[in-house]
Amino acid sequence: MAACGLSFETPALANPRQICVAVSGGADSLALSLLTHHWGQENAVKVIALTVDHGLRKGSDTEAQQVGAWLNAWGLEHHILPWTDGAVVHSRVQERARDARYALMTQWCTGHGIRHLLLAHHQEDQAETVLMRLKKGSGLLGLAGMARVRHVPLHVSGETGGSVQIVRPLLAVSKAQLRETLRAQGQEWIEDPSNANLAFERVRTRHLLAHLEGEGVSAARLAGAARAIARVRDVLERAAEDVMSTSVSGDCVKRIAAKPFLAAPLAVQSLALARLLAEVGGGRYGPSPDKMTRLLGWMARHKGSVKTDPARTLAGCEVRRTVQNGAAGFRVSAEGPRTSAKNHQKAVINCETALAPSGQTSYIQGALKATAQRLE
Repeated sequence: MAACGLSFETPALANPRQICVAVSGGADSLALSLLTHHWGQENAVKVIALTVDHGLRKGSDTEAQQVGAWLNAWGLEHHILPWTDGAVVHSRVQERARDARYALMTQWCTGHGIRHLLLAHHQEDQAETVLMRLKKGSGLLGLAGMARVRHVPLHVSGETGGSVQIVRPLLAVSKAQLRETLRAQGQEWIEDPSNANLAFERVRTRHLLAHLEGEGVSAARLAGAARAIARVRDVLERAAEDVMSTSVSGDCVKRIAAKPFLAAPLAVQSLALARLLAEVGGGRYGPSPDKMTRLLGWMARHKGSVKTDPARTLAGCEVRRTVQNGAAGFRVSAEGPRTSAKNHQKAVINCETALAPSGQTSYIQGALKATAQRLE
């Protein structure tokens, strides 16, 4: 994608008719909106801007309207999505606001048949993410940082019949370049005061990054390291897809054939299992490396007794040992309420029966109800 003298990557944008761009009114997202708008004009693609009004500070609605006025002046369609729960959030504010943004925007996209949502994360954001994950003891692949493209599963986006690709085309672009792009166009932007609030981890990490710059550890170097690790991650993810195609079956309940799955390298097993847990459990983020290592270690001891050591739980899922026709395996299902094992078993049965070709509506309704209860 090239516009206003600045070029950046547009992975996964294969001839879309419409795309959405997330815009808060800050310099980064406004620059992305401007660049995407020019690209859309050159490629006959309609660009729609989405702003989430979190309602976390006085005047946020006025700011959202100001963003709309700027974008409308460029000729961009703009929609404001209010977060009605913002006023009652008092802890983990940034995390919950971020989750709300993703949920509101991906739901809007799927509801309007749009498959791509562009986000304005840039080079410094990527470097901060790498530092934050390093601090938390992330595994090697976690240090790949934010992915350029991420698929949002159906049950996360909250709609049926579609999905959204989260696309981050600015990960190799500096914040300074984005601001210069706006200045060259005479475009103002809004400064969010929370970006200077040291109560938030990312803000503290930003200050740490500024100190590291003086020692030669620049945002560009950290983002470059993340790209190198991401290339390794891409290779392993393709291997994980191959393993899943040969060893995994099922829909809302997954069945794993132990022999081909456990024959794969441990890093490939970990990626494949993380994907399965996300698909079944509905979580946005995978388990910690330590927890994943313990679960894989338990699975490797697949000759353990189905009766005396039958199952483990992780990330909202139950992984249970099985034996079918003499072959060892595992069943991955959504974890039921811990207070009622009987109800959990019934939910799993309903979910499996719902897949039967006979089309028994009552069983499908039961499965959907059980799933909704797990997500509450």
